[in-house]
Amino acid sequence: MPRHSTSFPITVTMLVLLTVVWGGTFPATKLALEITNPMHFLALRFLVALVILTPFLPALRRSSVPGVNISSFPNRETWKVGVWVGLFMFIGFALQVVGLKYTTASRSGFFTSLLVLITPFLAHILRTSRTSLIALAGVPLALLGVYFLSNPETGGLNRGDWLTIGCAFAFSCQMVSLEFAASRVDDSWGLTYIQMLIITGGALIWCLIEGIPLIINSDGWLAVGYTAVFGGIGAVYLQSRYQPETTAGHASLIFTLEPVFASIFAYLLLGDSWTTRALIGASLILSSMVWSSFFIKNNTRNGQ
Repeated sequence: MPRHSTSFPITVTMLVLLTVVWGGTFPATKLALEITNPMHFLALRFLVALVILTPFLPALRRSSVPGVNISSFPNRETWKVGVWVGLFMFIGFALQVVGLKYTTASRSGFFTSLLVLITPFLAHILRTSRTSLIALAGVPLALLGVYFLSNPETGGLNRGDWLTIGCAFAFSCQMVSLEFAASRVDDSWGLTYIQMLIITGGALIWCLIEGIPLIINSDGWLAVGYTAVFGGIGAVYLQSRYQPETTAGHASLIFTLEPVFASIFAYLLLGDSWTTRALIGASLILSSMVWSSFFIKNNTRNGQ
């Protein structure tokens, strides 16, 4: 079962903050990808994050894990689970990026959100956690909200849609692996670093295989810096530290808030408009998260 060393309201707050961070990287990424290859951007984003984090890593680990032996960073168990979690995260990013070549952004956002269906059942099958059925009643509401918010056009499933469904499965595996890691590793900063190392390595290898020249302007570099700090270091740490404090199923419901905050930032920074349909979708997603959090909180209090 997940740890509950942090109070439940703080855990939920931190995970909601994580979706704010993810949503905030959307406008920067969208601007950068106008001229930069998506995999190049992914590689640069996490490479810069590693360069920034490396000098501070020993001090951060020392402050977050009392008594840790800094000279043996990281221990074997942290490497073992960190590599698996990082691989699933990289596969999710890669499938999402490739899928976007063949489908629209709205359809991609909708199919990625299928992780809210996959994650609790995967966690149940692998016995990492169990989310109550009454808490999971918010899942259909969340999916309906994502559908209204993303407004994917009708039509049969294309190649990009299938790749994005695979992306949702990969991210679900990453969430369940992270939940499993919580029972074996208490080094969130070490886990964060290894995940980013795996993503960077995978993206760089992909770029070398593609052989496409790097094209990026000053705005692109600003986007790389912003997403490296907030969408890289900040986001990966927040997920590694706080997601295991609740069930993977509950966390996946909270993560459906990402497109809500992405739309808010797009409205504020890019001038994208909000429609009545989008407002209904955002309200449904928020309602599903509140519903699930209420029952998860009660179950936690009752020791279930």
